[in-house]
Amino acid sequence: MTRTAKNNAPAKTTKPKRKTKASIVEALLERKDGSSLADICKATGWQTHSSRAFLTGLRKKGREVVRYKNDKGASIYKLTTLDTGEGGA
Repeated sequence: MTRTAKNNAPAKTTKPKRKTKASIVEALLERKDGSSLADICKATGWQTHSSRAFLTGLRKKGREVVRYKNDKGASIYKLTTLDTGEGGA
């Protein structure tokens, strides 16, 4: 029996998506309640100024990052979707 190229090809496996610090922070910011700066620092090991700089970088890339105060007075950051106004009535 002869083998065809189809039979000799190795099976494709999907690699799990690489978990970067940036993807971790974005996941934290996409949560329903957002994330505090302390949570971001703890999850990434970054200092506060580095975490704030990352948030600024997201804004420069066109992502909308909102900040609000929770009931304890702590700042909470959250990614929101931008409403471009296209496709509306």
